Amino acid sequence: MKKVIINADDFGYSPAVNAGIIKAYQDGILTSTTLMANMPGCLEAVALAKQYPSLGVGVHLVLTCGHAMTKGKTISQNGRFYSLKDYHERRSQIDDGEIFEEWCYQIDYLLDKGLQPTHIDSHHHLHTFSENLSITKRIAQKYQLPIRNAYDLENNISLPYQIGATGFLDLTNYPHIRDLSHSFEDLKRGCLEEIKSVLDKVKDNSITELMVHPAYVDEILLFNSSFNIARVKEVSLLCDEDVADLFRENQIELCHYGNVEKGAYLS
Repeated sequence: MKKVIINADDFGYSPAVNAGIIKAYQDGILTSTTLMANMPGCLEAVALAKQYPSLGVGVHLVLTCGHAMTKGKTISQNGRFYSLKDYHERRSQIDDGEIFEEWCYQIDYLLDKGLQPTHIDSHHHLHTFSENLSITKRIAQKYQLPIRNAYDLENNISLPYQIGATGFLDLTNYPHIRDLSHSFEDLKRGCLEEIKSVLDKVKDNSITELMVHPAYVDEILLFNSSFNIARVKEVSLLCDEDVADLFRENQIELCHYGNVEKGAYLS
């Protein structure tokens, strides 16, 4: 049996991002998402998570986007996180303890708001970076939650609360899907071929996470992220019946981190 978790990053980034994610869940095949505690759409996202309890919602740890939630002196400048490029340049000067404190604060903030997270991942996959592995392990031990196994994470550190989701693939970062000169419908044949090539990599008797970034666009996303308009196409893709048929044809069982043992056939 092939079990697949379809997870949308960046829940809470903005109201339009939230709307795209909920659309992909309500009318499509999305099963899971991860929430950013420090972004403008956070509280709305928490409310939506409570409104749709069968959507798996985890925590999207942040260190390279938006404002810091703690007052660490090395993790941010004037309260704003460094860009990913600046993070790489400054990482040797950033205190590990401040990162741990910030990430714990983000998780605790969401717990205090009543979120019951299913798992943890991170913006720009920072939890998988070699310099952050010891912090990632401490987070897993403290919160007893599974963490996204991106880029061979489980081969690099021992994590105590994993669910066996060893596969990790990007579902949408391919030429036809990313082509913004035509709609998804106009390029559907090529898009379906690209999705089929991803599903061919999903192994039998395994759990695989497929990463996606569906969203609609508002000013927050447009002016703060270079990855913006392309996300709209992902909403269309995830809500398309022909895409759902591909998952059915491949005998894929859709689930999320919180119900992976139960699962549910796509019907």
